[in-house]
Formats: sequence, C-alpha cells, structure tokens
Amino acid sequence: MSQHRSEPPGRPRWPVSPSDLSVPFNRTQPRQLPRFKVILLRDDTNDLMFIVRTVMELTRLCRAEATHKMWEAHHSGRSVVLVTYLERAELFAQEFTNRNLTVILEPA
Repeated sequence: MSQHRSEPPGRPRWPVSPSDLSVPFNRTQPRQLPRFKVILLRDDTNDLMFIVRTVMELTRLCRAEATHKMWEAHHSGRSVVLVTYLERAELFAQEFTNRNLTVILEPA
C-alpha cells in the first residue's frame, strides 16, 4: 500500500466550511411549540388555603408564589399560574379540574 496522500499536508480536511460543500448549506431554526397560559379563575366555593396547597402540589411554586397567585385570582378574577406547551397545559388543566378548581387555557 502506498502512503501517498491525495491532499497537500498543509490543508486540513476537517472541519469543512459551508462553502466547501457541493450542496447548499441551510441551517434551519428549530420550530418552537406554541405556548399556552394556564389561568386560575376565582373560586368562591373552596377554602383559600386549599387553593394555595393545590397550586403548590401541582406546580413547582413555593408557598409565597402560590399565595400570590391565589390572591390575584381572588381579587382580579384570574391569575396566570404558568405558561407551557399545549399538551402539558392540558395535563395541568385536567389535574386542577380533578381537584375542583377552575382553570382555562389561552394562547400565550
């Protein structure tokens, strides 16, 4: 076998720049999933601390943040608990509904 190299030793073969490729180099941006808001609505039937505990259990919000969301929903009628992609938002909506709390989903 011959140890002859086909390219001169001064030019490295890799990395290949986009201009060296025979086909056009198109770098596409990854598509983002549409985001949805999970909105907690005012609840006059459940205890306020039950709402705080439920928000803490279903989300990763601490007690202070969950309390803030509960008071915001209580006074203004609605509070954005979190923003996530559709499938996860639907899962959260189902979990809140299972605990007798009313949430709605809106596009972010």
